[in-house]
Amino acid sequence: MKALVLSLLLALTPAGSRACELALVIALDVSRSVDKFEYVLMRNGIGQALLDVEVTDLIAWMPGGMKVTVTQWGGAGQQRQPIAWRRLWKRQSVIEFVEDLIEIDRGFWHAETSVSEALLHADLMFHQLEYPCRRQVIDVSGDGISNAGPEVNPISDAVAAKGVTINGLVVAGARPDPVVYYLSEVIRGPLAFVEVTYGYDDYDRAMKRKLLRELAPSLSLLDLGTPPNALVSEH
Repeated sequence: MKALVLSLLLALTPAGSRACELALVIALDVSRSVDKFEYVLMRNGIGQALLDVEVTDLIAWMPGGMKVTVTQWGGAGQQRQPIAWRRLWKRQSVIEFVEDLIEIDRGFWHAETSVSEALLHADLMFHQLEYPCRRQVIDVSGDGISNAGPEVNPISDAVAAKGVTINGLVVAGARPDPVVYYLSEVIRGPLAFVEVTYGYDDYDRAMKRKLLRELAPSLSLLDLGTPPNALVSEH
């Protein structure tokens, strides 16, 4: 299976000198619906997923590696970038990134939820790169719908029109249903999808699946053995 995935990844990469294969913005929801324990599970779950051997193997095989940054978002005007862009290629570079990731505190408390401003902020991060990567992806987490800021749909459309893919990792269970919201209003771009989990204690599993699909888009066409509590939907 691993050999198949790696061959698919290489087949997707055109000849030529690109700075990297993938630029990924990991945008973390730190609105008031996420309590302090859930924040730690989310942050550490992302770290555990990045360190999974299948993920690090794919990163190592990517021509030029990948570039990744982390942002946190809440309500209107509440966004920050606690980790600047880093290049990941060998496992040691991933370990060093995760060591910094699991140390970051949340930037906002009791914040509202503005997915639209989260997307605008994440999109601006790509302008910090000296050289473009072949693919640009925003990986936005959430457990609820927007209750602040401008309407999401026009902004997600505008960001995707630049060639950016917007994927979602949604913690299901709230009302109104955030999964339906992300499917209709948030995700956009080539092979965009929503990965769903029903609890923060399952975040590492969901994030690993999400990263595998983002690192090698051909995985979207393969059966990864979807667990019964994970709904994966193509946009």
